Amino acid sequence: MQADYKSLAALAQLCERLKKVRAFSFNASNGPGSKTNWRGHGRGEVNVTSFGAHIVFDEQAEFTDADGHIVSLQNRYRWTRCLDSVRLEHLRRETPVLLFNLVPVTEHGFRHQAPHLCGDDTYTAELLLHSDKIELIWQIHGPRKNERLHYHYW
Repeated sequence: MQADYKSLAALAQLCERLKKVRAFSFNASNGPGSKTNWRGHGRGEVNVTSFGAHIVFDEQAEFTDADGHIVSLQNRYRWTRCLDSVRLEHLRRETPVLLFNLVPVTEHGFRHQAPHLCGDDTYTAELLLHSDKIELIWQIHGPRKNERLHYHYW
């Protein structure tokens, strides 16, 4: 989908929907060859702050792993409206870490413009806008990882 009216409308719709998010849930699973135990599900709240082209998500959740252990999680993400994409950055430290530029591929679907490389690991993502939620699916592949994170925001 080129930077035409439909893709610009999809970007605008995504940004408006991101501003309204208040909660999320996610499932973590790993596939063949994974040497991690990142399996389970989480649920939490999102505090959203928007200013200019930026939308910041402060996420807090409880994650229950496959063995029943509960872990508190916190993440901070910044979504930024760009000309032909929405940039997603992790604000874990002082310097933002670019994860993806998500570009529209359909009126309700977005895909990473380029994979995010972190050490030997490759991250990819797809985002789908539904009428009642935003779905974000991450894939992580590397020598020790074969993981899928499936988020729902509403």
